[in-house]
Amino acid sequence: MERLTLEQHLAAAAMARHWVCEHCPEQHLPAARRWIAELLTSELVQNALDHGRGPVTLSLTHDDDGILVGITDGDGGVPRLKEQTPAATEGRGIALVDALATAWGSYPSDEGRDGWPQPLDESLGADGGSLKTVWFHLATH
Repeated sequence: MERLTLEQHLAAAAMARHWVCEHCPEQHLPAARRWIAELLTSELVQNALDHGRGPVTLSLTHDDDGILVGITDGDGGVPRLKEQTPAATEGRGIALVDALATAWGSYPSDEGRDGWPQPLDESLGADGGSLKTVWFHLATH
């Protein structure tokens, strides 16, 4: 598993995009699908920086099935898919993730957890101050 910590910075989303592609071998993320990984990573990292607290940790793992990217920040709020209208001014990032990722989700996470999809423990994050991880899976094909 690879990790990158990002602070609030104008270039943070761009750094995250490039980092994901640099750390993922071609067989796990073919060139034809890299733009999707770049877009989804950028959207979720920017969302975490805009709405979360503290630094953002980007995590990446890959195998023959594809890649799994996790974005952890210091806000317990869970992103929700919202109905999109032509006049909507927000919420398009999660709509893009929902449309393009093989799977995605979020869950409360503690410092010691891996930051990967696990069964949701409703007792975590009950105080609203825990970390949360938003993740997406992108299949190889």
